[in-house]
Amino acid sequence: MERFIIPNDLNTGPEPDFGAGDTTYLLLNPVWNESYGLQSPVEISVAQDGRIFVADPGLHSILVFDQDGDRPGGFDGLLNLTGETAEPLAPIDMDIDNKMNVFFIVGTQQIYRWNQYWNTVGISKTSISGSFTHLQTGVIQDADASTNIWLELLNDTEWELSDVIMSDNQTIIDSLLEPHIFYDGRHEKNHYLDPFYDPDSSRFTGLTAPAGEENMIFTTDDYGGDQNQHRVVQINFQRSLLLELETGDMVWAFTGIFGATVKGYGTGAGSVNQPLSLDVDYQGNLYYTQAGDYFPVHMIVPNLSGDFAVYTSGFQPGLHDIMIAEWYVSPQDVAVDMNRNVYVANSGDQEILVFESNGRFFKKAGIEEFLIDTTVNIWSVVDTTSVDTILTLPDSSQIDTTFQLLVYDSVAVDTFVAVEVKGLLASPSAVSVDNRGIIYVCDPDQSSIFRFSLSNTLDDDIQLDD
Repeated sequence: MERFIIPNDLNTGPEPDFGAGDTTYLLLNPVWNESYGLQSPVEISVAQDGRIFVADPGLHSILVFDQDGDRPGGFDGLLNLTGETAEPLAPIDMDIDNKMNVFFIVGTQQIYRWNQYWNTVGISKTSISGSFTHLQTGVIQDADASTNIWLELLNDTEWELSDVIMSDNQTIIDSLLEPHIFYDGRHEKNHYLDPFYDPDSSRFTGLTAPAGEENMIFTTDDYGGDQNQHRVVQINFQRSLLLELETGDMVWAFTGIFGATVKGYGTGAGSVNQPLSLDVDYQGNLYYTQAGDYFPVHMIVPNLSGDFAVYTSGFQPGLHDIMIAEWYVSPQDVAVDMNRNVYVANSGDQEILVFESNGRFFKKAGIEEFLIDTTVNIWSVVDTTSVDTILTLPDSSQIDTTFQLLVYDSVAVDTFVAVEVKGLLASPSAVSVDNRGIIYVCDPDQSSIFRFSLSNTLDDDIQLDD
């Protein structure tokens, strides 16, 4: 397999469309492995600024890389992650929104958040209490920022925060700068909003954040239980604190609150059964993989014409290649690029499956393809002849009959046969794509991240590695 090196000054550019002349996915060198500080990378996400975030549960860390594999400064807060009681956290998925929030999950009912911007510029003060004025009656209500009434008034459109008391309490500031719980299914407010399921038992397996201004994220819940709690969940943002940054800017801090069960359990197209991973495109369509019956990969499309979003299947069995269940063996992850092309980490078959936005199969990455020059004999009927004969039956009677004999001939045809060779990837667990079309693949069994690019999209300054 040919290997290429990405130069250090390679900038992001428009993502290529698939089209005529595409040949194969080439492995880019070097492979990021233990020498890059990796141990067991299980999930990967490309931020909007092009940086690559890698969840490594073996290190209890989220590692951050530039596109050339360097480790930028300013992300030490994502190393050696710990929970509320100082227990080590093992991240299994994460995503980054346009507010520079890094969200991650650890397989529980909790979602954690670390904000890159706050850590870059610093927080000088936080709100600790305030007064709210009712917009219609003028009634004033005081509230402490640590109480539920504060959250209720702060997020009620009939009330306005008319006065606020700020504090430079370093303990509070540090708690916001460190990774902390953004959403917790055990909280009473989420029990109240999610009455048909058991949010305190949720087991989040996938996470995705829209790239736009939406104040929401999505996660997959694979708890199961008596209620078949296999679902896609929407988590909404709720204002929680007012922050004064070191720059003098005033910004809101948000906490997560249950929004809706977007899709629940089922076995048909667009339903959920043992979900494994989740991604969202720029149009708000959700993509997920699952281990349960019957279709391993789904896309669901929101209809926003009513009071709330209704999601229906965007791909249909028998119409779209991506719905052919036989193609998949343990599809651990799904990713969508800027052109809505779909990438599936087909772990059990040691490959990445790539589909066009219309669900049509395009190519595989992570395999080697060879063309073997061979000769095939093509047989055809060139003549027939009739033969008279007498058949003797078991009772000794005889029948006069005629047989048709076919005369065959063959022609040797030179041709090429395509052969796939696997083994480069051992057990791909995650896939992501940047806006240059570079595919990033996590392979925890090899402690490595592999990168691939279509051969016809390589820039001129990407040189062959001797």
